[in-house]
Amino acid sequence: MNKGERRRQRRRYRVRYDRIVIMALILTIIIVLITSCVLAITGKGEKLEKRTPEPKTNSSQETTAPSKEKATEDGVKEETTKAVPEKATKAVDDGYTAETHTHDEIFMGNLILVNADHEYKFIDGDLDLLTVVSSHNDFYTHGDYVTKLDREVISKLNAMTADFGRTFPHDYTDLFVQDGFRTFEEQVDRHNSGKSSTFEAGHCDYHSGRTFDMFIIRSDGSTSYFAAEGDYSWFADNACRYGFIVRYPEGKDEATGEKARTYTYRYVGAPHATYMHDNSLCLEEYIAELKAHTKEDPLTVVVDGAVSLIYYVPASAEGDTDVPVPKDKEYTVSGNNSDGFIVTVQK
Repeated sequence: MNKGERRRQRRRYRVRYDRIVIMALILTIIIVLITSCVLAITGKGEKLEKRTPEPKTNSSQETTAPSKEKATEDGVKEETTKAVPEKATKAVDDGYTAETHTHDEIFMGNLILVNADHEYKFIDGDLDLLTVVSSHNDFYTHGDYVTKLDREVISKLNAMTADFGRTFPHDYTDLFVQDGFRTFEEQVDRHNSGKSSTFEAGHCDYHSGRTFDMFIIRSDGSTSYFAAEGDYSWFADNACRYGFIVRYPEGKDEATGEKARTYTYRYVGAPHATYMHDNSLCLEEYIAELKAHTKEDPLTVVVDGAVSLIYYVPASAEGDTDVPVPKDKEYTVSGNNSDGFIVTVQK
């Protein structure tokens, strides 16, 4: 083999080597590209796999599912829980909320009705008794040293007699009060002795601690039952403004079960006494009429420019009663000694 042929053969091999190198490079590039693509696709897949279990949708379902399950297991409880906020919201919207009163509270308050059909229960806390001798003012005196009345009654009695005394000045104290609160045992004795023959023990209005008798001391030293005559006619027109009514008024014997007595007064509160006075009602008639007045349709009474809204709430047959009362106004709640509560709102 000559030199020329050897050169041509080396050149041929060199070309083949070049081609092999080029092909190798191309294959390398292809492999790199394929690998990159595979890695890219694999990376995306991994990212998707990591995100898929944690979307908001699944989180929401995990929160909701136990709630539904709970509602299924104790639906009554769940429904009750939801109802409370709705009730509370409604109460806030119309300015009222529920106030719980016990069954015993039906038998307490200034508007309890005590007569032959309604027995006084002597519930602890109904009265805050004071002796008249220790609490009266200078415009009336007391018939004895043991007569007691509820604190609020004495306060209003003092205000009423003071205004009367200033309106009609006298040189002597001509009014005196006796026969206030009576215990069950005291009424038993009085009933058996004939001193109080109409009402048996437990059914006497004096048990309420809000009822008393008023007398007049004459200038000659004699005494007589109180009657709204002469200067004393002031009481007929004004006693209601202080919360007092004649407990057994003329013409109401059948309703009260007692003959008319002009000297027996009972404290019920100014708006109630005013309405009874203006409409010629006794306590029995008034308590019955109030049952037609609900929170949505209250009785409206104006006393000296002050407006009161009055309504009846029937009591539960047993247990506590939720009584609707205003959230931002003054009010009082009294039992009627029978079957419900009477709410008085100062508008």
